[in-house]
Amino acid sequence: MLKDSSSLSRRSAVAAVSRRAAAAGVGCVLAAAVVVSAAGAAVAKPKHPVLAFTPSPYDFGLVTTGQTASQTLTLANSGGSASGAITITLSGPAAFTVVADTCAGASLGPGKSCTVMVQFTAGVGTSTATLRATAIKSGASAVAALTGTGVSAHLYWPTTVDGSIDEASLDGTSPHAIVTGQDSPFGVAVDSSHLYWADTIPGTIMQANLDGSNPLPIVTGQIGACGVAVGSSHLYWSDAGSATAATGTIWEANLDGSNPHVIITLQDDPTGVALDSSRLYWSDAAGDIPGNGIIWEANLDGSNPQVIITGQNGPRGVAVGPQ
Repeated sequence: MLKDSSSLSRRSAVAAVSRRAAAAGVGCVLAAAVVVSAAGAAVAKPKHPVLAFTPSPYDFGLVTTGQTASQTLTLANSGGSASGAITITLSGPAAFTVVADTCAGASLGPGKSCTVMVQFTAGVGTSTATLRATAIKSGASAVAALTGTGVSAHLYWPTTVDGSIDEASLDGTSPHAIVTGQDSPFGVAVDSSHLYWADTIPGTIMQANLDGSNPLPIVTGQIGACGVAVGSSHLYWSDAGSATAATGTIWEANLDGSNPHVIITLQDDPTGVALDSSRLYWSDAAGDIPGNGIIWEANLDGSNPQVIITGQNGPRGVAVGPQ
């Protein structure tokens, strides 16, 4: 009987100590439980190679008939062993072509990647293709479905009073608004897949698909955005600045609006902007004072700006065409 009482006392003491420990360190106990739970949920990396394209699938969107659009797809190995030599195939119509490839013949180790650039030349209607990467030795593979849609060329212009971007056929037929709800749209530019314009009062540079769908601001915080021009890899626009002289600027950004920065300063009233393969051109209306207007040119990065025409009466636009 004494033995049983002693045993019971020991068990009671242990229980009491456990309760005090739990009360004093409940946070630690819970934290430990969370750590254990998280560790138990970890997923081991597969030992075999695992290949995947990014982005996948990819839609080139609407591209003007006869024009081209390109996209780089990254092939990565997220598995635990090398892929072995890779072959790249592109099945589908001739509208899709591989124009650059660092994957063919390469063996991707764990965590490594390579790239394939595909070009889409727009025809009429929608076309599809399949980009495939295969590592024959390991059996690993990846597929990316590609889509592109060709649309006929159109004429675009801003209607400031209506706050819209309008579109028509090249002969002027079927004019209609494709973007509405803008405050003061001004300059318009277009490439093979997107439409760009300046909305002056809110100080934004806008982008939309060629049919006007999915309009969105890609650059904000401008004072008086005016003319817009687009090149193969960059977007350019003028900002008239404040009413103070020499506050106008010329800006450059990536086509998605990232990395906007000033490349030309000390302009009085820059408006129209245009470019060719190597030079940037713009007009400075100089407040429409007769005889003070100027046409400028510079390298595409804004270096070496120089006046090429003087004595103009309020030049507001500029365009570059074949010689």
